[in-house]
Amino acid sequence: MPSDRTAVTELATGLGMLGLAGIDEAVRSRTPVMHTLSPEMWERLERLRAGGAYDAEFHAAWANGQAFLTAGDGLRGRLPRVVEWKGTGRAPGDEVAPIDLRVDHVYLISCKYLSKILFNVSPTSVFDALLFGGPGRGARAARELLPGGGDWYAEVAPAQYQALYESVRLAARSGEATASATASASASASASMLSAQAARPAFAPGAVALPGLSAAAATEAPETDGRQDRPVPPALRHLPPLAVDLTVPQREELGHWLRSGWPPGAKDLYATLSAAVARASARRWEAAMDDRGGTGETMLWRLLRIGSAPYFVLGSSSDRSLRLRIATSWDWRQHFQLLSISMEGQRGGQPRVGWEALVRDRGSQEVHSVVGHIEVRWSHGRFGGLPEAKGYLDTPHHLVPGYFTLR
Repeated sequence: MPSDRTAVTELATGLGMLGLAGIDEAVRSRTPVMHTLSPEMWERLERLRAGGAYDAEFHAAWANGQAFLTAGDGLRGRLPRVVEWKGTGRAPGDEVAPIDLRVDHVYLISCKYLSKILFNVSPTSVFDALLFGGPGRGARAARELLPGGGDWYAEVAPAQYQALYESVRLAARSGEATASATASASASASASMLSAQAARPAFAPGAVALPGLSAAAATEAPETDGRQDRPVPPALRHLPPLAVDLTVPQREELGHWLRSGWPPGAKDLYATLSAAVARASARRWEAAMDDRGGTGETMLWRLLRIGSAPYFVLGSSSDRSLRLRIATSWDWRQHFQLLSISMEGQRGGQPRVGWEALVRDRGSQEVHSVVGHIEVRWSHGRFGGLPEAKGYLDTPHHLVPGYFTLR
């Protein structure tokens, strides 16, 4: 089941394409053009509209749908006959583009509201398999390529991983309470967040501001260093000596227990693990690229979710609407030339690998830099679940070669 916010932004984008008088009329219409919506989903959408909490999202998404209806690159004023919503269903097979809506069986649309995330896959899918087969293949790649079913930390930094685990295991076995977050630390964190929000730049000149869709709304809560005292669950008093032998229930229990912070002494060990994983991941990525010579251009296309079929991105960043046509690889090569692509481990709370591509515009000869990064993290909190690799685009979408503004 998609979140309320996701349902609102994706469905209101589709409703905005239908030429109806307004949002309220569209929501009440239960039009059969919205082909895949159940009566229960319509009722949910009506409740969300009546509640008022998502007014900004409704209006921003509605405006994007209207823009796509009139755009020369889009529907050119022709009302669609069928709008299909993917919802939470996973596409069968490999999926290059993250499609949320399909219009008249032809127009593929990704709704991206306040998100810089490109993909969320297994680390081996990126660093070993080079996103072969599309990001949707990530979970399968982890099971196929890594012994132990995809524990990337154990694969690339086994000594540092085991040292961290041993620290946690001893703390759990002894029942040692971990350090509480003090009131002053909490106040300091709050002050830092307020300061960071105040320091954010104003909207760019000429940008389309979207009321209520601020950068603050898209920022994930920071991970705290301290933790509240919490009793050690009995199941954690008998953890296996080796991290690779943890069972799924034990991982879930650890993720829950460590949710608010590390035990004393473990934070520094995690920093050491993070740096080791970042370095090793960058080396594995470089080695895979070297082994498959000439894959730099293809790698960039996969990172940017560029494939053989064109699609559209409708959404918003913190300071402007996103209304983009995403080029195919064929289109991209006609307009641009890849000069280089590089990757390196970066400092950060999570293991982080940054990448940069230098691209020349064949028409203007101007060279553009496209940057992003990949964070490796446990999928369900500390030791909870296997590590995953989340890819972020750091260059603003509208400045990426191959992401053309809708006309």
